[in-house]
Order: sequence, then structure tokens, then C-alpha cells
Amino acid sequence: MKFDREAWEALTVDMTPLVDCIFALILFLLVVSSWVESMEQDLSIELPTQGRELKIKAPPTRPIVVNVRVQPGGKPFYHIENEHLTVGALTTNLSRAKIRNRDQAVVIRADRNVKWEHVAAVMGCCAEAGISKVSAAVEIKETQ
Repeated sequence: MKFDREAWEALTVDMTPLVDCIFALILFLLVVSSWVESMEQDLSIELPTQGRELKIKAPPTRPIVVNVRVQPGGKPFYHIENEHLTVGALTTNLSRAKIRNRDQAVVIRADRNVKWEHVAAVMGCCAEAGISKVSAAVEIKETQ
């Protein structure tokens, strides 16, 4: 079977314009990226001097937020990050957190209808876990 040479050449695609476009895009990206980089370095800022090097501590860890709610039967509902926990599981969870970070803090968010004994139970769990940084979240009313 013979192929017509003119028909075969008509089927080829000329890649020259495509290569020209790609080179133009590469050149554009190189010019823009070097311009942004040089723009940041051209800022003439005279920084103040420090007599000694400052020791930077690690940023404080995020506190564990323990939510306390009351179910319709009056039974307390403890949860951390949407995970329902019993008092024993809460103590275990807080102990693990204390092992990971010795400066772990806990914030107790209790519903206003929760009895004090349920909040005290969370405080007891913190004490058993060895966590001493315990605080309670409250809503602040604006005075008028």
C-alpha cells in the first residue's frame, strides 16, 4: 500500500508556534518572579541593633477545651473536640496530654445549667492528671 507524500505532509502539525508560545511563557515567568524577589530585597530598612541575642521560647500550646453539658435526664455530658468522654476517659485523656506537654492548660466551658459538682469533677480530673493550669470560660455581658 502506497501513501501519497503530499497527503502525509498535510497531516503533520507545525510545532514552531507552540514552542514559541512556551518560550514566551517561560520568559514572562522568569521576569516576573525575579522582579518580585528583587522588590522585597530593595526595601531600604535600617534595623535596630540588639545588645544581646534573645532566647525565643516555643509558642504556648493550645489549651484543651473541655465542654460540660447536661443531658435531659440530668446526666453530665463531657466532651473534648466533639468526642464524648466519661470521667475516667477524661482523666486518661488529660494525663496523656500532660505527658506530651508538661505546661498543658485546660479551659472548662460549662453550660449555665450544669451543677457545680460536674465542673468540680473536671477540675478533679485535671488534678489527677497533674494539670495545674485550669481556667473557666464565661460570657461577658456588655454594660450599657
